[in-house]
Amino acid sequence: MPSRQSIVEIGRLVVVNYGKDNGKLGLILDVCDTMTALVDGPNLKRRLINFRRLALTSIKIPISKSVKHSTLIKAWEAADVDAQFAKTTWGQKLAQQARRATLTDFERFTVRKLKQKRNKIIAKKVKELKGK
Repeated sequence: MPSRQSIVEIGRLVVVNYGKDNGKLGLILDVCDTMTALVDGPNLKRRLINFRRLALTSIKIPISKSVKHSTLIKAWEAADVDAQFAKTTWGQKLAQQARRATLTDFERFTVRKLKQKRNKIIAKKVKELKGK
């Protein structure tokens, strides 16, 4: 669980962390019981999802309980949730993972060589500083 204060409440942005919808964003629309919540989002079908398969974020949108999908989309766009999430380190990490998943073989090779160059520069600088 994240160290920040994230509580389960209606309108809380969640990231699905398991299954075919892994990495998709949604909002909690209703808390059904102690184990499940009704979750919906622009790229996510409305359904009950177990809390173990959800990761809470610190972003919350003021919506009422069990709103229609069209109302949810309007509130989502008005709050600019995608941009808010993209600014977080979590969103940046997911974007980087998606970007790296689309790399070609040569691009992965280039990234590896650039990392090697960077690490050599760092090691040289550390060795230089330890020698003083």
